[in-house]
Amino acid sequence: MNDDRKSKLIARDKAMRQARDKMLRLVFQYLPTVGFTKAGDGHFVSQTENQTNHIGFQKHTSGREVRVMSHVTMDGSTGTSILGPRSDAYTRPNPPNGIRYNLSWSTRDEDIARCADEYCRFINDVLIGWFANPVSPEGMA
Repeated sequence: MNDDRKSKLIARDKAMRQARDKMLRLVFQYLPTVGFTKAGDGHFVSQTENQTNHIGFQKHTSGREVRVMSHVTMDGSTGTSILGPRSDAYTRPNPPNGIRYNLSWSTRDEDIARCADEYCRFINDVLIGWFANPVSPEGMA
């Protein structure tokens, strides 16, 4: 690979990471409006009567993908968690709820905003409902 091409790829990856971080800031601003507080870098929690709900964001180094993961920790348990839905299955054909989410973006502001909206819609449609009645994904078939 020549130096010019390599430089362009490095610049593009940097721009995509910056766009990803801009998009995530929008999503992270939304989470408090649905009861979540920041518990760490890319980790948000909300407390209900008998459980703690967790949403985590896993950033990939290329800046082109972010995975949303969820789980609940039952109060009074000794670390028992129930793993919840992950965003991966909802970006592919035939998603579990029949709704496909477009969780990809470009460096354009309108794509960043659209993608942030899609992540928020995924959180509302899938995770918030799942937290109300957490069932392990194996039991969700």
